Amino acid sequence: MKRCTKVYENNYKNPKSTNKEDLETFLQLIANLNTEITLFAIGGTAMLLKNIKESTKDIDFITTLDYKTINQLFKKAGLKEQNSSQLCNIWYLDNIRIDLFYDNFIMGVKFPKDWINQSEHLRNIGKIRLYILNWYDIIITKIARSEERDIEDILAIMRVQKLNLSFLKNRYYQIAETSLIADYNLKFKHFKREYDKSKTD
Repeated sequence: MKRCTKVYENNYKNPKSTNKEDLETFLQLIANLNTEITLFAIGGTAMLLKNIKESTKDIDFITTLDYKTINQLFKKAGLKEQNSSQLCNIWYLDNIRIDLFYDNFIMGVKFPKDWINQSEHLRNIGKIRLYILNWYDIIITKIARSEERDIEDILAIMRVQKLNLSFLKNRYYQIAETSLIADYNLKFKHFKREYDKSKTD
């Protein structure tokens, strides 16, 4: 399979940091629509909800709703769509960026069938069912991108979450074999070097 080197563009111009208050504002706005929706927090959003970091560049969710339904709901809530691609559906609430991913596919990574069952139900906000994607799959999406801030986030997660490195490695390679991750073997080795280094610092 031909590997994709730039599945997910992530360019920011003067990015505004998004904090927990911004996240709660967005969630309450969507809850006010009184429509059933399931959201799985990923990346920095999951870290924000678990108090692993104080801010993030944007709000990231996977949803099991289809694009057409999300489009109708978000426009009703007053959000502005910047990019209609279902690989990364970008919306804005004023200057808060919201990235939506659909089904079990994010940044070239296709999750195994158990991804929903492995996720953590955090709470309900009205008819919103709010989950956190399981930490293994969050880390795998970050290894897949492997920017410096992704590695920093992974190390921060692993400092506070009790994760099995062997399980992570096995799951990563299982997913990588069927995903669009460029140089996936090199990326895991890079992560492992940084992880080992962090254990000795």
